[in-house]
Amino acid sequence: MTSAEGADSSAWTEVRLARSIPEVTAGLDGIVLAAGFEERSYAWLERGEFGEGARCVLIRFRNNVPGNGKVYQEYLDLARGRFLAENIHVVELHQDAPNRMEADLGAVLGSLPRSVARLGVDISGMPSYGACMALKSLRSVRSQHPMTVLYTAAEQYNPTYDQYRGLIEKEGEDIELLPDTMALEMRETLILDSFSGYRSQNAKTCLAIMAGYEAHRSTGVVDTVNPSLLLLLYGNPGAPDLQWRLDLSRRLHKKLEKGRRAADVVVSTLEFTEALAALETFYDNLIDDYDLVVSPIGSKMQTLATYLFWERYPETQLNFPLPIGYDPDRRPTGTGFSYYVDLQPRQSLFNNAWPSRS
Repeated sequence: MTSAEGADSSAWTEVRLARSIPEVTAGLDGIVLAAGFEERSYAWLERGEFGEGARCVLIRFRNNVPGNGKVYQEYLDLARGRFLAENIHVVELHQDAPNRMEADLGAVLGSLPRSVARLGVDISGMPSYGACMALKSLRSVRSQHPMTVLYTAAEQYNPTYDQYRGLIEKEGEDIELLPDTMALEMRETLILDSFSGYRSQNAKTCLAIMAGYEAHRSTGVVDTVNPSLLLLLYGNPGAPDLQWRLDLSRRLHKKLEKGRRAADVVVSTLEFTEALAALETFYDNLIDDYDLVVSPIGSKMQTLATYLFWERYPETQLNFPLPIGYDPDRRPTGTGFSYYVDLQPRQSLFNNAWPSRS
């Protein structure tokens, strides 16, 4: 049993279905969320019920995506209908200076009164690097308080099943790229200062990718890191009628395994503890010989797993592949089920949540 599998249940709860969003938000003193393009990103702010003194921290994207300003205004108007004007705080995430967000968010969180103890962070509308920075800020500045991670799934993701069948008929076993992804072609790989890790002089590099469907981003990370060992964590969506998505991800990434040492494992796209346990196993078996780099390109909850793993092993480097931009017309659509995970204060993660290693 790995440490993640055997962790004390006081560290975090299992992923819970939010049968009543108002009941979940009633226990929060505020919410941190991003003004994302996807419809699901509105769910917790739109349906939540918050107390008079609750705070809203809204992350505003500063980029060249068409319609970004209009979307931000929609979130701001929605927040003004649920929070006092003086209790709404805006933090900007700049496309060309992403490192600034963590410090700016930390400053806002540090300025909140002590009565604002338990915050919820909605990762539904955040890119993986934004989610990791938000989680780190909350876990650092509010380290003595528990927090709740909020997440809402979409109803429909790209590609559709019909598109999947069409790709197989056209390209066969190995599918090169998806023709219509929200993230456009690769621009660079982002290594944030906080997640740069520690690189030893002589160790080889092991790259673990939370593999999704944007194979061009995975390829960009592989080309940048040039790992001696590649680990692919494929996401299982769970439902039998969605297993084709797992198959698609495998077909898209199969080419990356050719010509190098590689291994793969299947983990849930929702139950973050599965991905966390897999990373823990890799670390136990490889860390003496390899520097570990993790790139979360899969689901939002796998990003949560990546962050929690980094929190225990900060020598690990996190690598985020960035596209040149996003096409909001290709975004996931609709609003599905909402979920939440309660995390106890950061100290408990180290004091009693992770058993000592034998």
